[in-house]
Amino acid sequence: MDIVGTLIYAFNVAVATLVDYLNFNRTVALIISFFIAGGISSMINKNFIIKYFGSETPKHISYLVASVSGCLLAVCSCTILPLFAGIYRRGAGIGPATTFLFSGPAINVLALFYSAALLGWGIGAIRGTFAIILSIILGLTMALLFSSEDKKRKFKISAEEISIRPAYQTIIFFGIQILMLLAITASHTLIPSLSVALFNIPIFGAVLVKHIITGGLLILLIGIVKSWFNKEEINSWLRETVILGKLVIPLLLFGVALAGVLSAFLPSELVSRFVGGNSLSANFIASFIGAPMYFATLTEVPIVKSLMSLGMGAGPAMALLLAGPSLSIPTILTISRVIGTKKALIYLGNVIVLSTIAGLITGMILG
Repeated sequence: MDIVGTLIYAFNVAVATLVDYLNFNRTVALIISFFIAGGISSMINKNFIIKYFGSETPKHISYLVASVSGCLLAVCSCTILPLFAGIYRRGAGIGPATTFLFSGPAINVLALFYSAALLGWGIGAIRGTFAIILSIILGLTMALLFSSEDKKRKFKISAEEISIRPAYQTIIFFGIQILMLLAITASHTLIPSLSVALFNIPIFGAVLVKHIITGGLLILLIGIVKSWFNKEEINSWLRETVILGKLVIPLLLFGVALAGVLSAFLPSELVSRFVGGNSLSANFIASFIGAPMYFATLTEVPIVKSLMSLGMGAGPAMALLLAGPSLSIPTILTISRVIGTKKALIYLGNVIVLSTIAGLITGMILG
């Protein structure tokens, strides 16, 4: 294939990857994530964030809350980005914020059970254990390296500018949006795929039960926002949502396209040749290759299964399961805009190294 043909093929792959990525469910999930992040930036009192995620918060509280908050969302590495940007901009310490960033896609409860069902309960249990441990180690490492910078950070919005409202209203406001996110990203095994055909357009070919649930929650959300929030608060929420969108979306889409091109030019047969057994190099290669690739929620499991059938060892498989879903080119490009290139690259390196070590240990355990 000549250079022009290669470029045309790469362009077509990039477009196809974006079209596949921006399917209806994922697009809705991203939109919901941005609105949640905008709400965090505009409506959550800064002191609340600092209390549970701040650099001065006792570590046993901040990292526990960060890991639990992330895993409850069950989202992919891209969907977590606006939420990460929201809490970091609002005052979260770099340590708890990166723990939250890793834990969202890595400690995905659905993915853990899917891993156990498809790859064996041993791998599923080990993946869950390492995901929790790695999320906390990553956060502690980032906090140790950048604690002095954390203390110097200045926040754009002061606590006085945030309206005070009853706690139950805030909980319901975010709770409905989180339920919407969980509903739209739920697998068909959790929410039955009963459908009613409406159009012959593929993206709108059917209305699933989860779409009806999401729509109902949206109507409820609109009702409570109109009842409980004034015009200034709503405008602030929308403004922060747009700001985060402009910050994240361009690099997110570019990164998804680039990850698709890399995947197209990196045959799985070639990967499996270098990631058999349980050597240090095999685990490192699996982790290193998994880092730039984008994995939509749950897609990493069948990919790893196919690679294992081609000879990938259990250790490299674990390294890929840990590094792949939690990292991607979109993740690194986007968080570099939020926390800076230096921190983003150190985060990338830490994930690769820790995933490699976890892979080696897994290979020793499972033989």
